[in-house]
Amino acid sequence: MNSGIRERLYQNILAGARSMPALQTMGISITHLGKGTAVLKMTCQNEYANHMGSIHGAIISCLVDNAMGYSIETLNIRCVTLDMNLNYMAAVMKGTEVTVEGHVLHAGKKTVVAEASLFTNEGTLAAKARGTFYVLPGTIEERVWDQIQ
Repeated sequence: MNSGIRERLYQNILAGARSMPALQTMGISITHLGKGTAVLKMTCQNEYANHMGSIHGAIISCLVDNAMGYSIETLNIRCVTLDMNLNYMAAVMKGTEVTVEGHVLHAGKKTVVAEASLFTNEGTLAAKARGTFYVLPGTIEERVWDQIQ
């Protein structure tokens, strides 16, 4: 759902997401994009669980990193992750649908700071992250759709 960002920007973000095989393979979907915010959803499948049936921390890390990255892209900023701090607060068990909310806290000329929260379908806060991202030259809107579709 587009919540107030330019249509070309919105479409370029979605086209970029469609070009990422990892997101497709893992079943991660973007459900909301607004200025400085992004919401992702995923049902945590058995293949991402550890021997105790909880989802591996690397999967949660992937989700929060992507949510923060997409929240930055809604500001038409290209970026890469410089640093990320992630706190795990509750186990996420296989079969659980999770929602990840990313928000930009500060957007500077060279770096951006964002945060993300991962919630279970029961509303439990399972993980919280904060990241610093390096701003790359160019913009998301400058992407050529044919190159990323």
